[in-house]
This record gives sequence, C-alpha cells and structure tokens, in this order.
Amino acid sequence: MKRIKDRAIIKRIFTGFTCLLFFTAAVLFTISDVSANGNGDEIMDEIRALKRRIDQLEKKLAEQETKIQQQEKKIVSTDDTLSEIADIKETLSRFDFYVGATSVVQGTINNDRNLRKVPGMGGKGDDTDASYSVDIEITSKIGKHGTALLYLEAGEGEGLNSEAGGLTGVNYEALGDDADVQVSEVWYEHSFFDDKLVATVGKMDITRWFDTNEVADDECSQFLADIFVDNLALNLPDDFYAYGARLGYFPSDMFEINLGYVESNGDFEDLFDDNLMIGEVAFKPKFGELQGNYRFYAWRNTGEHQKLRVPLRTDKTGEGVGISFDQQLSKNITAFCRYGQQHDDIYPVRRTWSLGFQVAGSAWGRDNDMFGLAYGAAETSGAYRDVIRDAGFGTTPAESRIEAYYRYQLNDHIAISPDVQWVDGLMGASNADAITILGVRAQLDF
Repeated sequence: MKRIKDRAIIKRIFTGFTCLLFFTAAVLFTISDVSANGNGDEIMDEIRALKRRIDQLEKKLAEQETKIQQQEKKIVSTDDTLSEIADIKETLSRFDFYVGATSVVQGTINNDRNLRKVPGMGGKGDDTDASYSVDIEITSKIGKHGTALLYLEAGEGEGLNSEAGGLTGVNYEALGDDADVQVSEVWYEHSFFDDKLVATVGKMDITRWFDTNEVADDECSQFLADIFVDNLALNLPDDFYAYGARLGYFPSDMFEINLGYVESNGDFEDLFDDNLMIGEVAFKPKFGELQGNYRFYAWRNTGEHQKLRVPLRTDKTGEGVGISFDQQLSKNITAFCRYGQQHDDIYPVRRTWSLGFQVAGSAWGRDNDMFGLAYGAAETSGAYRDVIRDAGFGTTPAESRIEAYYRYQLNDHIAISPDVQWVDGLMGASNADAITILGVRAQLDF
C-alpha cells in the first residue's frame, strides 16, 4: 500500500542522513586529532550534540513506524467493513419494499329504523365505527426471469359492514377483529420467451390479475365500497387468498390472455376437488394518447354451494361472466364500468353493474389529488327474494349505492380522503330507509 512505500522511503532517507553525519563526525575527529591549536574539546561537544540529535531522530522514526502500523490496521479493518456493507447493499438491492397503513372512520345517517326493516341487520342503527389495516409487501428478483413476492397483512375493526354493508359493501378495507399478522400471499413468478409467457404459483389473490381496473380497484386510494373494488358476481375463494396458479400470455402490448386456477375454500386440502377456474381476455387499445383497457372473463367455482330455496342441497356449481372496462376520456379524466352475472338460484346477487369516473387534481393545480364518483347496483336473484319474503320482508329488485371521494395528498407519504356514500334498498328490502354514510380515510405510505 502507499503508506508502506512511504515508510520505506523515509527509512532510506534517514539512513543516508545518519551515514552523512557519522562521516562528518569522523572527518572532524580526524581534524581534531592532527590539529595543534587546542580546539579538540569544542569538536567533541559538537559530535556529542550530533549524536543526541541522531538519537532523537531515531526515536521519532520509531514512533512514526508505530503510528503507520496502527493506521494500516485501521485501513484493513475499514476495508473489511466497507466490503461487508457493500455485500449487504448488493443483497438489499434485489428487494423492493412497500409498507402502508390505512385507517377508515365512517358513520351512518337515517339508519335507526332499518334494524326492523332489513334482514340480517346488525349493530344498533346509526353508528360510527373505525377500522385499520397494515400492508407489507416484499418483492425480489430471482435470477434473470424470476420474481418472488411476500405479502403480509394485519388489521382490526369490521367498520360499518354489519350496519350499512348490505349487498354492495361499505368498507372493503375492513379486515375484522383479528390484529395478528398473516401471510396473505407468497408466490413465485417466472417469465419465458422474452416475457411473452408468465407463470405464477403459490398462495395468491387472484384479483391481482383478473377483474382489474384503473379507476375502481384499490380500496386504499380509490373507492371504498365493495361494488367499486371487485365484481360482486365473481365467486372468489372463501378466505379470499388461496393456493393455486396463474398463466399469462402477452403476444403484444394491446392484447393479453390470463388463466387462473385456485382452490375455492382456502384450506390447502383437495386442491383438485373444489376450485375456482377463471379465464380473461383483455384488449388495450390506444386512441391517440388516451389509453383504454377492455377485459372479458368467465369463471367456474366447483366448491360447495347451497341452493337458496333448498339449503340442504350443496352440490350446485357456481358459474358466471363479467367485464371490466376503463377508458381515458382526456388527460385528466378516466371513466370505468363493470358488469357481472351469475347463477340465480345460489347467489343473492344475480346481476351487478357499476360505472363512474375519476378526475386527476392536475386539472386544478393539485397534481397528486383525485376526485372520484360512481354509481352501482346489485340486482337480487329470484331465489333470494323468495327467501326474504318468507322471512316477512318486502323485496325490491336491487340495492343501489353512490359513492364520492376526494383524495387530498398532504405530502409524499400521507393522503386524506373524505368519502360519502348513499344507499337505497339496503339488502334488497323494499321498506328499508335510504341511508347516508360519511367517512374519512387516512393513508400512510412509508
């Protein structure tokens, strides 16, 4: 190293200087020996002074050598530490982390009398409830073509789902009363043929790839009501997250096909007995600079289903179809619509549809803000209406819901979203009072 070379040079210079001094001393001594003028004592004093100077220089050189050795040890230790830090940094660079926390507070207006007018009504009429959830998502590249994902989730609070959820849902973010952290998803994905073909296997949320939507798909930043997050006429697994596989084919930027197969009851048993199979075709045209996404899908759920009119019959298979469209209308405005249809005799909702739009805040100088407005309806099945009529309730053809929100982005990490919903025909009961739900959502992204 450079400091070792410097030390060697210093030693060589010092040695030469020492030799020169001794040579000079010898000459002086010789001169004093042959001199007859009586100056010998002075010359000896000079020689002794030179010797003391040499001793001092040797001492300083030894001290300098000690310091150099100590510095070399520090450099070696620092190099080892820097190497370890570089290894850790390289390892962490393969991971992407996302941590988010969402809290929702909602209260109802004009819901007191629905306790007697709506079947299955919980709670105590008008009420204010809260919920929160925490999401941790870790992804990592595995080799050149692989990706692994681990998604952890925790939360508490059912929100107003028992009081104002009805058929269309009031708070999709509410997870319930269990605060334990759960492994919601863990899967591996591999791409083939220059990413034209992608295969995913593991525990997964099938709606990552099916029934997606640019406007109505994320309860943490867009609409809160269930009908504006997923298609109500899509019979997802009982525990939502399930073990299975997905295959995606992407022949071009404008066209893709996805096939999915997951267990229907989420218990990791009898994977090929009870399952959800789904296939989707998506067209992604661009009209100038305006992007559109048009998805068409069909599904089949072979898990146990009770016939609503004959509860002891559990051998019925669920089937249905759906669409999910979104289209940019301008730089700032994007519209969406959804439609779904499923079996009449085993599901309370036989048909559902929703439509709406979002407006980006750049239209009024708030680039990261968003306003959204949507309307949706869940048409009740004939079998369901028979059941609630037998229970003494009047029926209406559909439960309908309107939702509006404004997402105000405080900074890079915090967004506050006031939210208002209006519901008519709660649970498909004709005598139900229309209710209003006022709420606010806080989203923290780390």
